[in-house]
Amino acid sequence: SLSGAHLSLFPRVAEALAESEASDILVFGGGVIPDDDIAALKEAGIAAVFTPGSPLSEITDWVEETIPSRV
Repeated sequence: SLSGAHLSLFPRVAEALAESEASDILVFGGGVIPDDDIAALKEAGIAAVFTPGSPLSEITDWVEETIPSRV
C-alpha cells in the first residue's frame, strides 16, 4: 500500500499464524507495494507478493504450483 501498512500488516499475519502453530499456512498478498519492499516482505515470511498489473493467470499459476506441493 502507498501508506506502507503492508510492511507491518503482512508480517503480523505471518507472526500470528506462527504463534497459533499454523505457520504451515502460506501468506501471500498484493497491492501497490514498492519493489524495494518486496524483499523485506519475503524475508518476513510472505510467500509471494503480486503488484498492480500482475495478470490473474500469474497469481493462479503460482497458487496451483505452490499449494499442491504443500498438501
